[in-house]
Amino acid sequence: MPKKKKTQKVRFHKGDQRPGGLEKKLSYIVEMAKEGKKILWNVIEKPTGNVVGKYFFEEDANDLAAFQNKHKVWQENGGIPKFLWNY
Repeated sequence: MPKKKKTQKVRFHKGDQRPGGLEKKLSYIVEMAKEGKKILWNVIEKPTGNVVGKYFFEEDANDLAAFQNKHKVWQENGGIPKFLWNY
C-alpha cells in the first residue's frame, strides 16, 4: 500500500501574500536647532524623521544617539511609538 501524502493544514486563498519583514533600518542622528534665542540639539530618528529628544548639551544628545544606534531598541516596532514622543 503506498504512503499517503500529507495535506497542507493551512488553507490559502487567491491573492494571499506572505507577511513582509521590516526593511527599514533605524538610525539616530544629532542636529542643531535654534528655538528663539536657545540652541538645542535634537536627536532625530531616521527614516521616520521623528524628534526623539531635545538637549541643551551636545554630549547628552550624542550619548542617546550612540546608545540607540548600538542597541536598536525600537527596531522591531518600526521606531518609537507615537505616544512616547515628547515633542
